Amino acid sequence: MAKRVYCLYRVSTKQQVERDDIPMQKQRCHEFVADKDDWEIVKEFSEKGVSGFKVSAKDRDAIQEIQKDAAVGKFDILLVFMFDRLGRKEDETPFVVEWFVKNGIEVWSAEEGQQRFDNHVDKLLNYIRYWQASGESIKTSIRTKTRLAQIVQEGRFRGGCAPYGYKLVKNGRTGKKNRELYDIAVEPTEAVTVQKIFELSDRYGYGGRKISSSLAEEGIVNMRTGEPFHYSSIQNILRNIMYVGILRSGETQSEIFSELQIVEPEQFQRVEKAREQRSAEYEEKCAAAAQTVELADGEELEVSRPDRMCPRRNVGRTLLSGNVYCGHCGGRIFASTARKSHHAMNGEVRERIPIYKCYNRTQHRDLCDGPSTYRAEKVDQVVDSILSGIFFRAKDVKESELLKRQITSTTTTYQKQLKAVKAEYVKSSKELSKWEGLMLDSIEGTCVFTPEQVKKRMDIVQQSVNDLSAKIEDLQNKATETAELTEDIKAEHQRLLSWAEVYDGASLEEKKMVASYLIKAVTISQNYGIRIDFNITEAQYLSGMEMM
Repeated sequence: MAKRVYCLYRVSTKQQVERDDIPMQKQRCHEFVADKDDWEIVKEFSEKGVSGFKVSAKDRDAIQEIQKDAAVGKFDILLVFMFDRLGRKEDETPFVVEWFVKNGIEVWSAEEGQQRFDNHVDKLLNYIRYWQASGESIKTSIRTKTRLAQIVQEGRFRGGCAPYGYKLVKNGRTGKKNRELYDIAVEPTEAVTVQKIFELSDRYGYGGRKISSSLAEEGIVNMRTGEPFHYSSIQNILRNIMYVGILRSGETQSEIFSELQIVEPEQFQRVEKAREQRSAEYEEKCAAAAQTVELADGEELEVSRPDRMCPRRNVGRTLLSGNVYCGHCGGRIFASTARKSHHAMNGEVRERIPIYKCYNRTQHRDLCDGPSTYRAEKVDQVVDSILSGIFFRAKDVKESELLKRQITSTTTTYQKQLKAVKAEYVKSSKELSKWEGLMLDSIEGTCVFTPEQVKKRMDIVQQSVNDLSAKIEDLQNKATETAELTEDIKAEHQRLLSWAEVYDGASLEEKKMVASYLIKAVTISQNYGIRIDFNITEAQYLSGMEMM
């Protein structure tokens, strides 16, 4: 009776498929079976583009089907071109091979013969074979990653499909096999749409779905498909750093190549930061970081407040989102609507008006003794008026005076902190010297402390001295780094001036973005008491001028 043979062929990459590696393996296995009088191929399996190193056997359909058939005795021999076609995972593949043998299946390679398990040497050789195969896969991966990193650092495209906004061009560059290689360049028409997508996200705070619908309303479609942009495609565009002109391969990034730049780095960073601050992960991270806030009654309370520079939601009719807090309990205030009825000439009119609601007062009344709701119109008018005043005064501020005042203020703050830290350092150093003196006394037995107790305390104080020393160095550096501070202040001032030109005529969505960038927190208390804390130092200063 002929022995029933299952054949398995596998290639890891698309290039191997195109090189006809599968037919080569198949031909060699057929030739091998032809030399066996009592062997007959009854079934063949082909895995195309399946990595034997990255993909586990339990996730490979062919291996799973072969194992099921082996368990019920549907075949007698499993034949592969080489044993590494079964896999290259050192912690898994040897045991897969052993499983087949234990279940009465002979495992053969057309090039390497039969894998037996007659003794411990056979088991050792089986393991070594796949350990070597795994090592080769790791080395190949390292070589590939290194070369791809070098390619992007040299400013050359690493291959694949061109992202939307770019096109593949031939510039006469050839590869090892003398084939002309593709370079990448900006596709002007598509690039305009990419810029539009970033503008909608940056200026209006739109997410992928809103951008998709806005583009569709304007009749802008994906030129490659002729269909409206899917929101997931827009999300991919917004997170792709290549639009800044940076090529990337894994963790490696190139410098900025101006000929590939479609959006400004600053705009990309703002969009990226806004997307991050809207994520659930950011909310969780901020929830773990407590801040001390002063309530309306003067009491201080530890609460978690996200450092948000974009609106939590950019829908609705309120100016603020995600940065409004209750002055009585310190909790979050969220935007909502309430029903309002009034009588007109033609009868009763019902409408919904925007309001701000204290979450604690609404859901946990015992946690807050303040009002539950505030008319959004009243709050927004105050905030809008303050922002307009800031922009009006920003136009009259001389940049030189602003730089002088803010640098002096910042430097003074650092100097005060430095003085306090130096005093702590001197105190800790004296304490360390005292314990060092006590160590000898403790060893001689003339001290109330044991050497272990003295050593433990010395370690604690020494760590404190080291930390204070590092803090002193950091503050000294910050106090002298005025050049970088100057550039930051100039950039903030120019941003204020650009907003000042458009704020009064801006849409609500645009005002939301500006308000979120400028305002760190708006705290509302009874009788519409409103306190605003700003993200930008100049805005805090200019708002204070209004109240003088």
